[in-house]
Amino acid sequence: MKINKWWLEKPMRLIQTNLREIDVLSDPDEFVNSLKPFSADVLLLNVGGIVANYPTELDFQYRNPLLVNDFVGEILERVHANGIRLIARFDFSRLNEAIALKHPEWLYKSVKGETVNYNGQVHTAFNGWYQQEGSIQIMTEAVMKYPIDGVFINMHGYVTHDYSYNHYGICQSDSDQARFQQLFGHPQLPLTADSLDPVYRDYEKFKQQTVAELFRRRAQAVKDVNPNVAICNYTPEGTDIFRMESNTGIDRQLPEFNYSASHHVNMVMNSWEHMAVSNSAVHFVDFAMRHSAVSAHHTAARLAQDLVHGGWLDFYVIGTLNNQDDRLCMESVKELYSFHRDNEHHYTNIASRSDVCLIFPHNSSYYGSVKEFQGLFRILSEQHILFDVIHDSILEDPSTLDKLSAYQAVLLPDARNLSGTACSVLDSYVQSGGKLLATGGSSICDEKGTPYHEYRLASLGADRIEQIYPRQQGAYFRVKPEDKERLQGFEDLDIMYLYDEFFQARCKESCTSFLGYIPPCMFGPPEKCYYTVITDTPGLIQHSYGKGSTALIPWTIGKHYEKLSNHAHSKLVLSALIDLLQVERSLLINTYPTVEVTSHLKKKDGSTLIHLVNLSGQLGTAFHPPIPIQSIEIELAVERKPSSIYTLKSKRLLDFAVSSEQSVTFKLPELQLFETIVIEY
Repeated sequence: MKINKWWLEKPMRLIQTNLREIDVLSDPDEFVNSLKPFSADVLLLNVGGIVANYPTELDFQYRNPLLVNDFVGEILERVHANGIRLIARFDFSRLNEAIALKHPEWLYKSVKGETVNYNGQVHTAFNGWYQQEGSIQIMTEAVMKYPIDGVFINMHGYVTHDYSYNHYGICQSDSDQARFQQLFGHPQLPLTADSLDPVYRDYEKFKQQTVAELFRRRAQAVKDVNPNVAICNYTPEGTDIFRMESNTGIDRQLPEFNYSASHHVNMVMNSWEHMAVSNSAVHFVDFAMRHSAVSAHHTAARLAQDLVHGGWLDFYVIGTLNNQDDRLCMESVKELYSFHRDNEHHYTNIASRSDVCLIFPHNSSYYGSVKEFQGLFRILSEQHILFDVIHDSILEDPSTLDKLSAYQAVLLPDARNLSGTACSVLDSYVQSGGKLLATGGSSICDEKGTPYHEYRLASLGADRIEQIYPRQQGAYFRVKPEDKERLQGFEDLDIMYLYDEFFQARCKESCTSFLGYIPPCMFGPPEKCYYTVITDTPGLIQHSYGKGSTALIPWTIGKHYEKLSNHAHSKLVLSALIDLLQVERSLLINTYPTVEVTSHLKKKDGSTLIHLVNLSGQLGTAFHPPIPIQSIEIELAVERKPSSIYTLKSKRLLDFAVSSEQSVTFKLPELQLFETIVIEY
């Protein structure tokens, strides 16, 4: 039987209508007709789990009490008639109390020994029968009953909070305890999340291992019924479509990371081959504000980032498209979707053209390493360095060395938890001529988080950690006169502040040290505000290793930049890449830092794509219309003379000049929200 991998044919345009119980009373024809102005070719629809919107025959699945006919069947028939595919949404994290209270062995148990009942929906235990077996029966019932095109599992994994963000702690259910003891030998689950506790570090691995195993089982069960059904998950395990979200949270730390869509699509596109990526622009503000929308301009920016990185367009509302109380973004969503419909061939089967690679430190996230990643992401984007994102799990495959060899440099943002395989891959990359910029405590722990008190990457040239300075007020690094002979941009800048952990490491004699640590000094009153000690302890270490070289910044410079965006921190990262590691830019552009720039190669005809997204509309927590930017000059390295250069959004034919040094120069007259420039040869 030939498998139809429809999800890989092209980037799709998905609409998720997250139905409420009352929405099954909607007229099916009106419901489907509402999708047409959006040029949608995929619908994501609630089918089962918390509420079944079809006549289920399983007594452990709660049927929608308002269901009269077969709502799922009626919608499916109509969307297929209109050339729209349907992905069925399931959620097994909660179970209606009418069923759940009869089966306490299926349920989550808090650290206080209590179940969690939220509006009649009771949290389930990940290793209990309902999640492990019942979920598979529910999904296979739907796949056997309907010719659905995909399945999606919401709120996966070990859920420890309710919709009001009340936190109940690590699940203490008997089923979780038994599985944890079976796999890791511990007689008791940890009670708190403590990265210093070896049992908790095992628990983190336990979660990853069991989530992956269940998703593979669920995927296999669905594929056994119909191999043409796409598996859509929030995890790469057993997945055909990796779905992620760009959303907001009322209590989330600010500033808002306005590159989330780019991060998500870029990471999946460059980490996993033969996997589609759908990053959702969430319409509403937060769980408690589901009827209020985020700024229309914020939604447009998220969708533009999805589009230019080659991902699916994905827009998610609560209810239906016809019953939204805030419709301000709808016209811009329709416009973006219709543009994509008319130009989708340009965004199909493309490959990134980037100079460097930024690793996403997922396995080290409980150290705050995601903030380090976000700060470095922001610096690279603002400095218009072309870069890809790769998930740290990919480093577990020795063949990743071939993937990394395509980049001039790899950035490792405080990736503390690295396996021996990952360290070997990165060291081999440098040995063969690659460049590595590592920050914070990258490689000081094994994959479980066990501390080694040394940098385990041999290529860094620093080994034993002699002292860890905690976060202290009043500490700095001095940029010494001799440093400025190598580090550019510091003519009028002699100092940068330090306000986080700092790892003092022993350096090999072959290392070159930069910056001098200034211990905490007086900062008040003003009359006492001066420092007297500048040490030789370096804040930047360079080392040659094989044919390549490394730069180590043994503190979390990215986290500093994500917090306050200080120019000194950005300058040091840029100088480490350009001046020390000799990274050469393949693209030069003379525009504002708020313009995000990416580039791709069209595999079919070899054309080059340059994309620009205008994020100038963000002002603090507000998202306003982007400010039109005029006359953007671009210079791109090319191997041969282009035959034409034109834009897709503004439909302009651009004049260009080719230099003898194999570069082409041209000017974009104006940038609104986004633009894609096509360079044909």
